[in-house]
Amino acid sequence: MVSRKKTPAEPSIHVLHVELVGIQPAIWRELHVRSDTPLSKLHDILQEAFGWAHSHMHVFEDTSRQQYGHRAAGDSDDFGFGGPPLRDERKYTVADIAPRVRNIFGYIYDFGDDWVHRIRVKKLQPPELGRRYPACTAGERAAPPDDCGGIPGYERLLEILQNPKHEEHEEMLDWVGGSFDPEAFDLKATDKAVRAVR
Repeated sequence: MVSRKKTPAEPSIHVLHVELVGIQPAIWRELHVRSDTPLSKLHDILQEAFGWAHSHMHVFEDTSRQQYGHRAAGDSDDFGFGGPPLRDERKYTVADIAPRVRNIFGYIYDFGDDWVHRIRVKKLQPPELGRRYPACTAGERAAPPDDCGGIPGYERLLEILQNPKHEEHEEMLDWVGGSFDPEAFDLKATDKAVRAVR
């Protein structure tokens, strides 16, 4: 279990490799974030990095299965699942739950679709002079659209979109906004969106 640690006065940069679990070929991003980034802000960064719509609940989970999430007045400590009490994500940083290289933690977004992100600390490095953080420096493939039904729904969506003769093709094409390329990843636009998180 993670205990609250003091974050260094001059934070380093956590280089994070973030991958959606259960989809091949992999959908991933490399993010550079300050070590003192609160998990609440990391949530916003991940939403932008994967193009999610900020429309569902989420939790972070460390290797001891301790969960961190948004705590509002009157919320149950454990979302009613009987696990350890949910810790307030605003009070914990990236360095608190993953202080070392190769540490791994999870981010689960949308408890219906159940998008599980595996986050690994790739390296720790000093901040580069003149560089702004957070940043997205690499990645591959588009993330699935919000509310597509998790991995099975996403696979079905791709199957329908790739078959113009499918009876639901036009409906699904309209639902995704006219086009969807699962191989597309715009690093420049993603980095810009990530950098805008304050």
